[in-house]
Amino acid sequence: MICLPVVENSVEKALKVAEEYLKVSDIVEFRVDMMNNVKEEDIEKFSKYPCIITVRPKWEGGFWKGSEEERLKLLKKAIECNAKFVDIELKEKKNKDLVNFRNEIGSKTKIIISYHDFEKTPSKKELEEVVEKALELGDIAKFATMVNDKKDVLKILHTIYKYSGNIIGIGMGEKGKLTRILGIYFGSVLTFASYGGKSSAPGQIDVFSLKEIWKELGIDKVE
Repeated sequence: MICLPVVENSVEKALKVAEEYLKVSDIVEFRVDMMNNVKEEDIEKFSKYPCIITVRPKWEGGFWKGSEEERLKLLKKAIECNAKFVDIELKEKKNKDLVNFRNEIGSKTKIIISYHDFEKTPSKKELEEVVEKALELGDIAKFATMVNDKKDVLKILHTIYKYSGNIIGIGMGEKGKLTRILGIYFGSVLTFASYGGKSSAPGQIDVFSLKEIWKELGIDKVE
């Protein structure tokens, strides 16, 4: 799957952009932390689209300005509304509570447990430990780490392959672009692309360029 992040600052614009993005992608990510004055009824609107709902806190590289209580409340609402995916941080102290909440109410939402390192890619062993911890909690493990050399690319692709079908693996930065192209081939559930220069992380490839590269390489999207 190709996911396009919606990085608008208003709910109204985000909804319009999502409709446009879904013409060329499989799914969108609503970056709620980048929007102003998001209410529970807005989360309900977002959840009607094939999407990931993310409310990224500042301590994980996000932009959320509200309280932790408000942030968790919005995530719970997304789960109640059966959003396709919600993204919850591995470092979030209440991540297990949110998973239990999903299970208790019988929600169909799949929970992505995410980990970010904006400076480096950990060792292969550390990366696998992160994935194992994430999969103990949620349905899909996601890691996004900064790529500084070729070895980092190999570590990321090897980890994706090992946990194929249950993982979203991303190498950030210019040197990580190869992981965004080949991650799907090695078993990543999805890859994030950009649209019209708008992106949510360094190194995201334009969606049309990505499709063209896949076509040349004969790589089919993994659903």
